[in-house]
Amino acid sequence: MMIAALLLLIACGGKQTQTENVDAVVNDSVGLVDSTDVKAKEVIVGLMNDLYAAASQNASDIDGRFACHAWRDTVAAVNEKDADVAEIGFFNDDYWTDMQDSNPDDLEVRDIRFEQLDAAQGRATVSFTLHSSIQTVHQKFRLCREDGDWRVHDIIRFYKDPDGQEASFSFMESMQNYLNEPEEEN
Repeated sequence: MMIAALLLLIACGGKQTQTENVDAVVNDSVGLVDSTDVKAKEVIVGLMNDLYAAASQNASDIDGRFACHAWRDTVAAVNEKDADVAEIGFFNDDYWTDMQDSNPDDLEVRDIRFEQLDAAQGRATVSFTLHSSIQTVHQKFRLCREDGDWRVHDIIRFYKDPDGQEASFSFMESMQNYLNEPEEEN
């Protein structure tokens, strides 16, 4: 029986299908708590894949499709504050992808890890790597369930600090701090 399974694995090339990848994520760090959490993981992984498929096509209204109301309202407030800024404002890149120009067409979500999931309360934190032919970015999403759908509430971006250590920042917290800063006079 084991030999037959091994031969089947070799014949298939050892490749995982997308469904198997989702199953691996679903059975990851949080474990099988109940069917609600399993379904939530499947939906969240699907949301992430859909989000980055749209980003790789440079689709418009990604915020409207994938972000919560609080995120969209905060981004709108930041853009309003920056409307009359002569230089670069708060956003210097695409916050979803960390790209300054158009997004490459080969964005791929990898290494998805659920750090926190409470499907009943509608809260999740998911760590992942966004890979492309241009760069690889380590991020986390804080998600909430809003209007019946899972939505991104915050993006946490990881970067190397001046000492070469990994550090991070929350976009939501940074935007709120920016909005609380007094405006500079021209």
